[in-house]
Amino acid sequence: MADEESQSDAPAVITTRAQRPISCLIVHGLGGGPYELGPLIAALESASLVIAAPVLPVAVIGFSTGATLALYLASRKAVARQVLLAPFLAIRYTALIPLRPASYLRHLAQLIPDLPRRPPAVRDPEMKRWAAGTDRYRTFNLHAALSALELIDEVKPLVPAITTPTLIIQGRLDTVVEPANAIWLYQNLGASEKALISLPHSDHLVALDRERDRVIQATLDFLLDDGKASGRDDRTPAI
Repeated sequence: MADEESQSDAPAVITTRAQRPISCLIVHGLGGGPYELGPLIAALESASLVIAAPVLPVAVIGFSTGATLALYLASRKAVARQVLLAPFLAIRYTALIPLRPASYLRHLAQLIPDLPRRPPAVRDPEMKRWAAGTDRYRTFNLHAALSALELIDEVKPLVPAITTPTLIIQGRLDTVVEPANAIWLYQNLGASEKALISLPHSDHLVALDRERDRVIQATLDFLLDDGKASGRDDRTPAI
């Protein structure tokens, strides 16, 4: 019985077309959950990838703050490939404010630690309703936001030394993170194999929004087809 249980608990080793074991660590955004990447996760599972299982080599997919965490991981550990969806490197529009966001958020968090959550940042009406019904959180914690900003300050100086092959996907209509930082990341990342895909009709939740099919296909191509990222969308489009 013990042997049967241990065998059933062991992660299955799935091979790609190149017969390499591959697994994906999925990292959701700040204050969110796996639902933010639901359609993409389903597609990866349908393609027989192992999700969140310790089978090497590991590809990391990070969304928003999860993308910042993925960069931090890649700066410290060997990662085969990484896909960064709407990476959180700055809050949208904060460049217009003379003060650093952390300075005023720290004071605000002392007075109002939790704010009501805004509606999901999705332009697709059907997926917006689905995300709103799926998200169980009703407040957003400012102390968590401060922690994420501290992570950004720690990660940005590490970017030039990160050589992990990287695919960056950013919505031009993002109302949460600053889209221009996707270009900064692409230009400063130390990887020789890297690509930036700009989505003209998508908000922050790119894996749920209008161009989610393109997000899914680009991610699958990058992880499974062994195609060079620099051979696809490696230019730096205006965002």
